[in-house]
Amino acid sequence: MKFEPRPDNDFDEFIDVYFQRCRDRFGKLLAIAGKWTYEDLIPGLSDFDTRFIVADDTSLDDWMAMSLAVGQVHTELARARPEWARILEHLPGINLTVSEMTDPIGYYPEFGQWTFYQGDASAIERIAAYLAGQPWTQRDEAFHLKRFATYYGPYNRGIDPAINLGRWESKYPLHSRFMHYFTPPVQAAVSLVRRRAVRGKSDALRQARELFDRPDVIHRVLDAVDRHYEVPAYYAEPKLSDIERELEDYLRSVLAALSGHVSLIDVDPDDTRDELRARIAAMPPDPAEAFFSGARFCRLMKGRLLFYAESIDAFDSSWLIRNELGRIISNFYETPLRAYGQLRFDDRLEADEVLDRCTGDVVTAQDREAVALFVGMAGAPIPEGQERRCARQVAGAFDPMLRVIETLRRDMTRRIAESDCEVTDGPDR
Repeated sequence: MKFEPRPDNDFDEFIDVYFQRCRDRFGKLLAIAGKWTYEDLIPGLSDFDTRFIVADDTSLDDWMAMSLAVGQVHTELARARPEWARILEHLPGINLTVSEMTDPIGYYPEFGQWTFYQGDASAIERIAAYLAGQPWTQRDEAFHLKRFATYYGPYNRGIDPAINLGRWESKYPLHSRFMHYFTPPVQAAVSLVRRRAVRGKSDALRQARELFDRPDVIHRVLDAVDRHYEVPAYYAEPKLSDIERELEDYLRSVLAALSGHVSLIDVDPDDTRDELRARIAAMPPDPAEAFFSGARFCRLMKGRLLFYAESIDAFDSSWLIRNELGRIISNFYETPLRAYGQLRFDDRLEADEVLDRCTGDVVTAQDREAVALFVGMAGAPIPEGQERRCARQVAGAFDPMLRVIETLRRDMTRRIAESDCEVTDGPDR
């Protein structure tokens, strides 16, 4: 098997160029972070999961302008630097103000797995100080249990297609199995045992080698990554299938090792993937976390879709569009609105019922009608070859959905804050 050699690591250059260009277009951008640590960014194979921090006075109109501006930066860089097609796979997923990052109501356990690279020192220091003082809670445990369950079980060969990898595509079978679908549950398990979020994937693997049985499995993964996956024997059958079973067996043993380290579920190492997910689905729900789980990713979605709708020689967006449109209604409509309805009305309502109850109160009738049009458009089948057209149409209808999410976000935050004040300051305390 012939491999394209490991390319030079230009993530430093990318982060610098990308952040500066985005900040030039949007002056309220304060800092850039990314998931995991720098050593986890594997040249030629990794994308960059950007997280942006902006000023506290960022308005809804600002978010809309930022979404378009960042999408334009992606388009320009994808055309000018085709070698960055993989890194530029998507716009930043989570984008928050400094106050949102340091507000307990919106605390997200993934925050502890971000690395800050550049930006306003005072903003970064404020965020770091806040996160350093956060205790381990059931919210953290639930997050890492869900993450473990997401990847638990046999590897699905059809779930992670090789896209925009260029000359390094031949190495993706191992990268997908080792770093995309094996390391995340190991990282979650190590975090559960340590009772703190482990930031780096590679660091999590090294810690797992000390915590769990079968250190030889971890050695195999780390060695392959260190060799940039240039291990010809691993790609041939039956060896590849043997590796998949080995990784699955390892995770099963790790699940058994979690007994005594978690409190929200009873650990049964004989559970299948579906049985484990059922246990986790039965955990007490947190409406605020359910709301924010989708809403956090909403702000730059329009720019993401418009970027995907561009015709760029070195960038294939067809699968990416289908993936986004396949989950956009669940993430930004059904899940947040159901969660808001549960918190506000103490009732399990469908999203359209919640929106109806809110219309004339926190949601305008015009936005109610526009959101219904968005949901119908986003849920329509995508004809083969028409992905870019559909992405452009859904992006054009997205603003009312964002406006409703932001309105409900503010109202939910206010209600939770007032409820906490009543508990703290009430007459019985």
